[in-house]
Amino acid sequence: MFRIEEFINATEQETMEATVRRACDAAVRDPLAQFVFVDRYTRWNGYAGALVAKLSGNIGESQDLFLDANEPDRAQAVRGMDVAGHVLDATVDEHLDKGHRVPHRTLAQAMRKAAADYAGLPLAERNALSEPPAWLQDVVARTFVCYGSVPHDAEALIRSIGTHIASESMADREYAIIDRVFRGERHYEGFYQYLRDRDFRVELGGKLVHAYAWITIHATFESQGVEADHLAEAMKALELAARFRPESRERILELAREGYRNFADIQRDFFVHAERECAAAAESRQQAA
Repeated sequence: MFRIEEFINATEQETMEATVRRACDAAVRDPLAQFVFVDRYTRWNGYAGALVAKLSGNIGESQDLFLDANEPDRAQAVRGMDVAGHVLDATVDEHLDKGHRVPHRTLAQAMRKAAADYAGLPLAERNALSEPPAWLQDVVARTFVCYGSVPHDAEALIRSIGTHIASESMADREYAIIDRVFRGERHYEGFYQYLRDRDFRVELGGKLVHAYAWITIHATFESQGVEADHLAEAMKALELAARFRPESRERILELAREGYRNFADIQRDFFVHAERECAAAAESRQQAA
């Protein structure tokens, strides 16, 4: 079996986590900065479900690329859907969470709305602040290319499976760090206390939606969430892809690593820019006070 340690070493992991941590620390300096962070993070992550579904569909469409060499009947040897199913696992949760019975995007929107209320932002200011800056547009565009894959192109599909592995493994740590900074290290005060005083609910689309569940279902600083399961499924997808492709395992791993590294660069850029923007937002609010 392929192992996540073949994609990232301990030093790289520590560097990645420190980058996420700095952005979160900048976010909790001020409610305005926290809204900016939540808005940017929910926008970027809002494409996850669609992109994972697209990757799964592209793998499933590419029937002639993933074949069981032990099956002489070529039509019976098609295994693309076997690979695709392990990718699709993640997007099922994204489109309809099993516990909350709404898409993860809806839970993210609930958190964003609560963050805007906590910051006391009128509608006009929320809309103005939510205009995606150039750096975020670049991050999203690069994510589309990295994650989107190309049907009937085996190397592109394997790279995108590597991207998927990166996304799931890094998200597990991202959400845990966000939860630690937003909740644990704030001693359940600030934004988290604001939510608790309101039973964690905000009105959204005519229903009351939990405004912190988007974090905790993915991971907390105390335990793992759905991201750990999604990562395990992504690794199974890569294992099956290697089994049903003629290339060597070494070549499959090389291609998947390329996709992993591409996404790691995008993830780093997101949190570096988010830190800068949150720090600027906090400073502007302090100067206006």
